[in-house]
Amino acid sequence: MAEKSTRISFVTKPTKRRTLNQIADVYGKNLSAVINEALDRYIDVHEWQVKHIQEGLDAADRGEFATDAETKEFFKKYGSDK
Repeated sequence: MAEKSTRISFVTKPTKRRTLNQIADVYGKNLSAVINEALDRYIDVHEWQVKHIQEGLDAADRGEFATDAETKEFFKKYGSDK
């Protein structure tokens, strides 16, 4: 069963609105479809990042840090700016 839609409202600059309208016209889509596609892509990128950041924070909370030896080996292998 498809998820029920919900209405949101936001303010944007007129130039963005015109550009979105142009994109919708070129692709033969309505404005809502174009905005939803953009939101889907934004969510895909940021949801992944937030998940991995949270995993790193959770590991840090558990005290899971690289040892001095691991850190030195990393910089020996990949170098540093110094």
